[in-house]
Amino acid sequence: MEQKLTALIVDDEENARILLNKLLEETLFFNDIRLAPSVAAANNELTLFKPDIIFLDIKMPGKDGFAFMRDLPQSSRKRKIVFVTAYDQFAIKAIKNQAFDYLLKPVNRKELKQCITRFIEKGDDDTDTESQVKIVELNEKITRIRVNTRTGILFINPVDILFCKADGNYTTISTGKRHHLCSMNIGKLANLLPNIGFIRVGRSHIINFKYITLLDRKENTVTLVRDSESVTIKIPRHHLKDLDIM
Repeated sequence: MEQKLTALIVDDEENARILLNKLLEETLFFNDIRLAPSVAAANNELTLFKPDIIFLDIKMPGKDGFAFMRDLPQSSRKRKIVFVTAYDQFAIKAIKNQAFDYLLKPVNRKELKQCITRFIEKGDDDTDTESQVKIVELNEKITRIRVNTRTGILFINPVDILFCKADGNYTTISTGKRHHLCSMNIGKLANLLPNIGFIRVGRSHIINFKYITLLDRKENTVTLVRDSESVTIKIPRHHLKDLDIM
């Protein structure tokens, strides 16, 4: 039987509330959707209404989305908040606060449906502890960067990069299936990459947050998956804190 959900949309912009409500109704996954124009209004709704998912804007007058989230009981907060915002710079903070997902405005129908489908499939599974990290899909349009290699010039979109590894004055860029040796050190390469989405791990690695699927504290490894390609990287124990994003 098809599962029906309940949802609360918290956004100070009326058009944004109406549009998201329409998109949610189109999915046919919901039988009760309520709208709140502010954190105060949302708190009033929550006195009697217990939604399965809360779609939450970040920048709002008065209390912002993060303040609202912090005030929620832990049982209501974890895995139930989906941030819906026009600002991509808060993605890492959202994951640290245990948000279920992070969608950028204007909301894409396909991404919204994928988010809800993942939520339904996850059900009451609470295995998302220290050993697992959610993938942040920023869906941002990033222009390609240009790097010199031993044989010529590589033009590559940062979203295609799985990880970068220092090799003396050179750096290996991996896309999973292919590895490119570029003639610049990892520090200079880091300056070319977007500030959001990439994590510098010690002096040797830069990892694309989007592809992290497993952080193994016992083995001191991080596993990255892109399409059908999987790679596990050994991380010095004292640098594990760089990946401590839960």
